[in-house]
Amino acid sequence: MLQIALYLSCGATACYLWGRRIKGKADSFNSITRVADIKCLDDLLKEKASNLLVVLSGKVASATPFNCKHDDDSSSGDVFEAKFEMEYETKKDDDGGLIHKSHNFLFQINETPWYLEDGTGLVKVVRAELADGYVDTMKPQFDMLSMSEIFQRFENPQEGSKVICRCALDTGTSLTIVGEAARDEAGTLSIQNPKEQSFMIFSGEGSFDKMVANLKSNSEFYFFYSKIFGTIAVAIAVVKGVGFVRRVLRERSENATDSDNEENP
Repeated sequence: MLQIALYLSCGATACYLWGRRIKGKADSFNSITRVADIKCLDDLLKEKASNLLVVLSGKVASATPFNCKHDDDSSSGDVFEAKFEMEYETKKDDDGGLIHKSHNFLFQINETPWYLEDGTGLVKVVRAELADGYVDTMKPQFDMLSMSEIFQRFENPQEGSKVICRCALDTGTSLTIVGEAARDEAGTLSIQNPKEQSFMIFSGEGSFDKMVANLKSNSEFYFFYSKIFGTIAVAIAVVKGVGFVRRVLRERSENATDSDNEENP
């Protein structure tokens, strides 16, 4: 039983420490300044010119977007595009004799400077590819080819290239960004990779608050089970302790009775 109490105590300690760590992370996120309107960044930077951590939401926009080439795109363009292509080509020797056939796999990335805007102002996003969650904001534009289709293209090749997979970040996409607000050399408002916190990007406007709420809920979960395990461990220890004390008192009582019987035969 004492071994079980020891295991439960270790479990309670582990749950408490893990819950405390999660709660600390949630509190750290809660301490970041929420920016209701991007136009407020100017005033905030006047109060704190460096290391200003902010959470702001808006829509992706760019002065130089590049348009999608597929028909079902309703946005005005993309600011980032990554695609993986399979290309087949045939080449003849200069004398027109031997034919060289080749399959090439190409990975291409196209991107253009972009910013976040909410109708009250705009802020330039710097090195967004370094942010956690950036890939999750990508919108897949084409279904990935199945393995059978890929092998079929090897068996019956067709001249030209075929996109295997493609994803892009469209203008008009709603994002929430956690980063450091600053001004670049030209005085433009920007948000960049912070020195004291993770650079994060979330899809939608309420994703960050939902994540913080989940962290708090998880910390309370671990605290709850820490109390349960700790209470059971203490209860087992108390029961064993009371039993031990009773046994000692009973043995002493029996020894005292035996001594009295020997003195008074």
